[in-house]
Amino acid sequence: MRKSRVLLAGVAVVAAGVTTSAFTASNTVPSSTAGYASATVSGATATKITYVLDPTDKALADAVNFEITENITGMQAYVTLRSGGASGAVVGSPVQCTVGTRTTISPVSCPLNDRHLTDFDSLGLTIAQ
Repeated sequence: MRKSRVLLAGVAVVAAGVTTSAFTASNTVPSSTAGYASATVSGATATKITYVLDPTDKALADAVNFEITENITGMQAYVTLRSGGASGAVVGSPVQCTVGTRTTISPVSCPLNDRHLTDFDSLGLTIAQ
């Protein structure tokens, strides 16, 4: 009886692991050094995140650019800045981004209009049809 309970418990653990892995998406988002804390992405892969700094005042961000692996041609993109981490307070309003012409990646450029880097510590990119 004792062996069957241990075996049954082992089967339940394996089944839970298989079930859980079926519901997780595979996304890759690289780390960034300016104003980026974490990423939760579903269905898209950002292969590169870069900040365009003001040429005269490096404490200001002119834009943030993303390279998306998937073809998002014809879709809309918005960036939301946050202070206090990924679930912190929203800074300003969401900013509409430009989805560029796809080559091997889909470029996305979001104007930040000289936003102080200290104003935000994370951001979120939303891509929608």
